[in-house]
Amino acid sequence: MAIVATALNISMYSTLTRHSPKSCAVVSLRTMSKASSSHTDSSTAPPTRNQTLLKVYADLVDLYPDNARYIKQYADLLISMSKISTATELLRQWHSQLLKNNEPNKADVLIKQYPIIGRMRESDHGVENIQALLPASMRNRFWLKLHQKRLREGQYLFHRGETLDSLYLVCAGELAEFSSAADGTPVLLNLIQAGDILAEDKLLHAGALQSDIIANKASIVVKLPRKKLMQAVLHSPLLKKIISRKVDYRQLIRLISASPVLQILPLDMRQQLASESYIERYSAATTIHKAGEKLHHVDLIVEGEASFHWQTPNAAKHLSTLKPGALIGETAVMHDSGCPADLLTQHGVSMLHISYAAFINTLEAYPPLRKKLTAYAATQRSQLMRKLNELQTQQLP
Repeated sequence: MAIVATALNISMYSTLTRHSPKSCAVVSLRTMSKASSSHTDSSTAPPTRNQTLLKVYADLVDLYPDNARYIKQYADLLISMSKISTATELLRQWHSQLLKNNEPNKADVLIKQYPIIGRMRESDHGVENIQALLPASMRNRFWLKLHQKRLREGQYLFHRGETLDSLYLVCAGELAEFSSAADGTPVLLNLIQAGDILAEDKLLHAGALQSDIIANKASIVVKLPRKKLMQAVLHSPLLKKIISRKVDYRQLIRLISASPVLQILPLDMRQQLASESYIERYSAATTIHKAGEKLHHVDLIVEGEASFHWQTPNAAKHLSTLKPGALIGETAVMHDSGCPADLLTQHGVSMLHISYAAFINTLEAYPPLRKKLTAYAATQRSQLMRKLNELQTQQLP
């Protein structure tokens, strides 16, 4: 099943740009700003200097919605007055407009100036109540009781490697899904709440689980026979859409969690990265990036291989091979550098593209990631330089 991009949309911006002129987005922000300071405005005290300036810049941004200087001054003032939410939405809309205008370099600069553009927002994934969408025959009390299983806290529902031919509905409690790092450390992949399902990727085909599933608290689960649920999906486009979205989203989390660098992140941060990522497949004999090329996202290899090459006047020389779990563009986040060499794939490769803004925000929010990323980048750079020195030595007369 193809994995679909699940990047978070800026809902306010999307709605306004569909139905209103561009300046309406800023008018709405101005209204938000006034509402956020309504308590002060309603008092008998005269407005402060900052409040006066706030109104001035709101009017200027309203009149000149494309003026970057006015937007920046308005955002800085909002931040200084602790109106972070309004400032964040204003800057996100400006960032989106720059991308829409095909100005990615300016958008990148803006992100570095204002990391709050990518500030964590609650994901919309996983909030649907699957149980409410099931056929009546799979929701009646007798059927649920007949197929239910009770779990005590800490009890395994399934171990990694077990073969499943059914999905499961969580009726009460909470289950946790874990994988393991290379050193055996557990990596939390998902928390499955009441009303949600698990083993959703087994809907089309039975198969072995790649993770452990444990009751995080006393829980009740109900077995949903795969064939019976498939019939329900065929008659409910909404149920099909939600399950498909869960499969894609949870698969992105698993892929991110398989990275030795990124799996140290707390689950909510990995979920955020997944929400702003998508997978792209490159066919064989493709040049993915050229040396020095500006990168606009961090890439994670999830299937196949790619390799760095040094282009000489006579031929391309192999520098290093990148396998699943390898990152590309991680140094650009910290040092604003381009691709270190030509990146090619000989037999084809699938890469997960992580939003540059989301990655920068995560780096700012979780300092241990910067330390891990710095060590990883140093190792990769050392390998490239060593190979490059060898090739240059070979070319000497």
